[in-house]
Amino acid sequence: MNKNTKKKIGLGLALAGLSLALYIDNQCFVAKENKVLLQSPKISSPIKITQISDFHSNALKNLDEVMEKIGKFDPDFIVLTGDILDYGEDRKIERSLYFLKNLSKLKKKIFYITGNHEEAGPKLDLFIKEMEKLGIKYLDNDGEYLEVSGQKIYLYGTSMFNFSYENYQGNENSINILLTHFSKKFRENYKENIDFVFSGHTHGGQVRFPIIGGIISPGEGFLPNYDKGVYTYKNSTIHIDSGLGNTFLPLRFLDQIQYSNIILAPVV
Repeated sequence: MNKNTKKKIGLGLALAGLSLALYIDNQCFVAKENKVLLQSPKISSPIKITQISDFHSNALKNLDEVMEKIGKFDPDFIVLTGDILDYGEDRKIERSLYFLKNLSKLKKKIFYITGNHEEAGPKLDLFIKEMEKLGIKYLDNDGEYLEVSGQKIYLYGTSMFNFSYENYQGNENSINILLTHFSKKFRENYKENIDFVFSGHTHGGQVRFPIIGGIISPGEGFLPNYDKGVYTYKNSTIHIDSGLGNTFLPLRFLDQIQYSNIILAPVV
């Protein structure tokens, strides 16, 4: 192999490496809007919900665009399904609160549940206190009734490590929504009258391949059956969001960070 050929190969490998690095950087730090349509015979008119999960104190490169698109979607309320904070380090608390301050400027009702990173880390009480100053409601194995377009909605949020239905008050006359960080908690503790489940935790596998899907997800193992998207589980519909951040390493492939703008619609 002559010197010119070696140089061409070296240059090609360098360009390929740079392209891959730029692609992964975009996947990890530029958020996309995920649009979801879920239907139920219990719904008479559309209900709009923005779901944000697994932010992990990320530094979004397109934060303004994210806020603009959520504002344009104009959700009836916003749900934060855990791991918004990536453990309780001061700089990470500041980063997560900066994101939440921007989100609170949209003047929407916002509901929050904890994930494993928050519950296992320090300073959770401080984070919740600062978050509640922004008007964000923390649901800790507790629920709240809402009304949207004349429809009664029961929103119940659970703890990650102390999952409990003790205070659950959903009934057949309400649209019952469960917020739980890890959908396996619901699948192992199934409650029949829950219509929709919003969760995260799995990050969509972070590394995905066509047809195969996610390679490995926390708590779901290799080639997980529940990693990202919409699933029917018995009488309930589960939506698993792959998250707006990264954990341990900023590594994503065919799994760009996202937030979900969800419409709950009547069955046509």
